[in-house]
Amino acid sequence: MKLTKIIATGVLGFGLATANLYALDTNERLELLENAVIEQASTPAQKSAVSEYLANVAKEKTELAQALRDRARVSHGGKIISQINEQRDLIKRAEALEREAQKYKKVSMSFAEAGKQVASN
Repeated sequence: MKLTKIIATGVLGFGLATANLYALDTNERLELLENAVIEQASTPAQKSAVSEYLANVAKEKTELAQALRDRARVSHGGKIISQINEQRDLIKRAEALEREAQKYKKVSMSFAEAGKQVASN
């Protein structure tokens, strides 16, 4: 009986320890996939599709950042210190999302320009 509990606790602990690693791995995979798609785009149609995708991602990140800023402005009541800390956290997350959106916009614009240059040749 004790051995079963020890084994079950060990399996549960191992599962919880590796759960965060899997989440990070998923984000890394998505980033690598995006980089591969960007690097492999060679035809004007592919460059246009990548540019549209990146522009949509930038738009989604900007909208999410705005939603976080709106949420930071709303007062939920409760302890003032925890509310201020939550507002700071939401604003930091919004700023990070806006920086990512700007990065996506820059890459999208460069692909849009590259697609136009190839198409005009």
